[in-house]
This record gives sequence, structure tokens and C-alpha cells, in this order.
Amino acid sequence: MSLALQELLLCCRGLENEKATERKKEVDRFRRLIRSPDTVEELDRTSGCKASKGSKQLTWDAVFRFLQKFLQKETELLKSGKANVSATTQANRQKKMQEISSLMKYFIRCANQRGPKLKCAELLSHVVEVLQNQFSCGAYGEDYSSILLKDVLSVRKYWCEMSQQQWHSLLELYCGLFNRRSKSINRVQVSRILYTVIWGCCVQTEGLSHTLFNFFLKALSNTREERQLMVLENLVSAVNVFLRSVLLSCRRRACALGEEVLSAMLCVYTQMRPSSALKDELVKFFQLQICVHHPKGAKTLET
Repeated sequence: MSLALQELLLCCRGLENEKATERKKEVDRFRRLIRSPDTVEELDRTSGCKASKGSKQLTWDAVFRFLQKFLQKETELLKSGKANVSATTQANRQKKMQEISSLMKYFIRCANQRGPKLKCAELLSHVVEVLQNQFSCGAYGEDYSSILLKDVLSVRKYWCEMSQQQWHSLLELYCGLFNRRSKSINRVQVSRILYTVIWGCCVQTEGLSHTLFNFFLKALSNTREERQLMVLENLVSAVNVFLRSVLLSCRRRACALGEEVLSAMLCVYTQMRPSSALKDELVKFFQLQICVHHPKGAKTLET
């Protein structure tokens, strides 16, 4: 093992130190080491070398596992803290949470800057595990959603490696986050990920869950309450993608959905000053409803 990797390994082990001050020192050292050209070059070499598989060489995935343990330890300490504390203590906790998730985001982007080096299954599993837990989602939800959107769902290699179960698990997770109106994650970001996941499910899996009809019925019926037009743009884009994939197999349900939410959609178009992009998506929705209600078209000019 090279000197650069030996130093990084000692640093990773230092992240497990029982003393908070020592762990903080190692975090600062870790940031410095992980952006060092020598360290990056060595990690790229060991991670891409078939001979290193099963050996004791330090790889990007091995460093990622050290970081996961560090995050878990810090999260447990934060969770065990007293609930009723001063505003200063609460602010310090918030800062600590931000530093932890920021470190993870920084590492993932350093690892995958020259193409994906981390294993998709392990990266996705960690992200979903954090977001499914109520406490860790509240603490790191914003940064982890950013990781999911920018470092997983935007990577073509990962897109193709994700299983049907993983796509559907993400869909269920973000439908839940959208319905709960989670304060820990930007609502525009949640809606953007939801759109991307629905698109991914259409392209990469054998079919979408029919429970999405209920989800869109509730979400689109409440459009008057939505104050952020970008959320509506992502939501209408998502329902259009969904409808195109199920029109042939679920025509009656598609018609019923359109009939239930049409007045709310018209209200958005006429009263909420939508952007040109949102207007385009609304028109596409209306066109899809015309097609599904009248699949054979009109017989005469009058009709």
C-alpha cells in the first residue's frame, strides 16, 4: 500500500475515535487527503484494479464504508442528546448535522468526479436507509436528496444498474415524502426527484404501480394550495409521463383521474400565472385526456 493510502487509512480509523475533538481533527484531515491528487490517483488505481478485489487494498468503496460508520456514530450521539436545550445548543446541533452530511456529499462527488467509482447498490442502499429513518431524514434529508438527484439519478451507469425493486422503493419513498410535506427537504427538490423516478420506472421497469392513480388524484386535487409553481410543473410533467405509460392498459382509470382533477388543472392554467413550461405541460395533459376519452377521434368537423 502506498504512503498516501496508508495515511488515508489511519485517518479513516481515526474517524472511529471515541473523543469528539479527535474525530473533528480527523474530519479536517480527511477533507485535505481526499482532494490530494496523489490520494485520488491511488484510489482510482486500486478501485479499478481487478487484482485488488478481495485484497486488503484501500478503495473508494472501502473509504465509503468508513464514512458510513462515522455518520452512524455521529447520528446516534445527536439522537441521544437532550430534547429541551437552549437555542445556542440547538444551532450547534444543526451546524453539526450540516457538517456531517456535507462531508458525505463532498466525498461522493470527489469519488465520482472522473466517472462513477462507487458501487451503485451500496451507494443507493445507504441513501435510502438514511432517508427512510425519520431522525436521519430530518437531519440530512436536504443533502441526501441532493446526492440522490445529482450523484445517482443523473449517472447513466447507475440508472442502468438499478433493479426494478430499487426503482419502486424510491418511488414509494418519495411519494411518501411529498405527501408528508417534509420540512427537512426542499419541496421543489422532492417533486423533481419524484418526476425523475417516475420517468425511470417507465423506462427501466416492467410497469408502474397502479397506486400512483391515488397519489396523483390527491396531489393534483390540491393544486390550489401549492404556492410553488415549480412543484406543479414537476408534478404535471410526472403525471404526463405516467399517463403515457398506462393509457393502453388502464384507460378507464386514466379517464376517471382526468375528470376528477380537470377543474383544478384549469384553475392553475387560468388563475395562477403559470410559466410557459408549466402551460406546455398542462396542455399536454389536456391533450392526453382528449386522446384517452376519444381514442378514435372525431368523425366529422362538427363533432
